[in-house]
Amino acid sequence: MPDAPSLSFRLDDGTPVVLRPVGPEDRERIRHGFEELSEASRRYRFLAPLAHLSEAQLDYLTEVDQMNHVAWGAPGDEKEAHGLGVARFIRLPGEPDTAEFAVTVVDEAQGHGLGTLLMALLYVLAARRGVRTLRGVVARDNTRMVEWLLRLGAHTVPGEDDLTMDLPVSDDPSALPDNPSAVRFRARLEEVQAALGAAGDRR
Repeated sequence: MPDAPSLSFRLDDGTPVVLRPVGPEDRERIRHGFEELSEASRRYRFLAPLAHLSEAQLDYLTEVDQMNHVAWGAPGDEKEAHGLGVARFIRLPGEPDTAEFAVTVVDEAQGHGLGTLLMALLYVLAARRGVRTLRGVVARDNTRMVEWLLRLGAHTVPGEDDLTMDLPVSDDPSALPDNPSAVRFRARLEEVQAALGAAGDRR
């Protein structure tokens, strides 16, 4: 999507990062990014051991309409074969106000706030597209993600193996809980809203 905006931010340690929509041109970058993931990161993302991405999976992950299937990534340095992270949500059939989300950051880039930034972007884009619930299916042993979503106000949906967690989406960031994690997330939301506004993207 060459006409879509690229947004510039800084991570928690001051490192500059650019986020932009995912498109078919990102096919190889996503393939290589998957290969950079540890076994644990792959399982947390796909909830099953996965050795490689098939051609059909790469089609699905890169051919998106940015309305019902929204995907943005951090491409990283153009000299790198892989990106740093990607986040997406997919509106559920028959439930237009609910979308399933996923956020993936390559292991070497974890721990610097990129996942929070990508999630904040998803949250803002979801609100603008009429999505009122972001639903994540999270491995039970992914305690860091589970606890973070709970602090943002998510609740668990009864299920069997993996945890299904619903995060309410609001146009008003002040609706988030009052705890340090939610306060940091709110600040990122405000940054994303400002960046989208400056880029002229008000969809």
